[in-house]
Amino acid sequence: MEAELTGQFEDDDSARLTSGRRAVSGGASVSKGKEMELLHLGEGRVLEFTVRGPEDGPVVLFHHGMPGSAVPMDSVLDSVTGKGYRVVTYSRPGYGASTASPGRTVADTAETCRLLMDHLGVHEYWVAGWSAGGPYALASAVADSERVSGVLLIASFAPYDGEGLDFVEGMGVQNHVLFGSGARGEQEQRAIVSQMAAIVRDSDPAELAAGMASLLPKVDAAELIGAYGVDNAAHMNHGLAVGEDGWLEDLRALTAPWGFDPADITVPVELWHGALDQMVPVAHGQWLTRRLPTVHGHIEGGHGHISLGVGRLGHKLDRLRSRTS
Repeated sequence: MEAELTGQFEDDDSARLTSGRRAVSGGASVSKGKEMELLHLGEGRVLEFTVRGPEDGPVVLFHHGMPGSAVPMDSVLDSVTGKGYRVVTYSRPGYGASTASPGRTVADTAETCRLLMDHLGVHEYWVAGWSAGGPYALASAVADSERVSGVLLIASFAPYDGEGLDFVEGMGVQNHVLFGSGARGEQEQRAIVSQMAAIVRDSDPAELAAGMASLLPKVDAAELIGAYGVDNAAHMNHGLAVGEDGWLEDLRALTAPWGFDPADITVPVELWHGALDQMVPVAHGQWLTRRLPTVHGHIEGGHGHISLGVGRLGHKLDRLRSRTS
């Protein structure tokens, strides 16, 4: 399918959908995302997660970017909980308190998320993935096909070996270096990730925006120095608090075979990508739009990687759910 080019999509509170709600049991609502819960997976492994939003709301599993964590970002998720959704966030293995899992694939993490949703007693849910979280959201739709009702992709990566895709074309300098590090060997790859993590940790949002200039069109830089920047700093600092294993594992998982075929997804997919994105260039969204059999693709002119999602996910989820009502 070809992507639809859109302008600013206005949020419509009157379009809130109320059908198909499922309550989440087994986890308390978390105020402002400041508390964490741990799921014990056996063999000393744990997965960190939070749950927030109305107890009877339709459930959304949110897959964070790279680096990231279970700490919810109010500037992103308030638009979701404000529309009545109950949001589950988690830290992928190696981030925050979640036990590292060297060699994990994208599909492996989706299977771990399936166990999390078992634990919470969820019978039906939607998945959303932003940036590096996109492939994991797609994987969840395959790993838990009986319960996942739809997928929302925000500025998602396409497969590293995607046919006809130049993976790094159009990326800023930092991402060129990051995704080219695998060819330099494991030791140098770890050194590059460690250097980038040192820059990200405890950075002032304005300083971070200046350091990431090659990745940020003006619309994204403006978001990074606002409320989102403060939320994002807490989100990433928590993920990197005990080291960079999660970032390194993510990088390797994204550049290796994902462990599933995106063409096997049968539930509705809503894909949104900013035309100005310099972190995950729009070619990734276009590639996925051509290959996902159930996708509705939307390329938003005037938006980048960050501005596409801040304060704007709630209506995108409503649009996805309208296809399953």
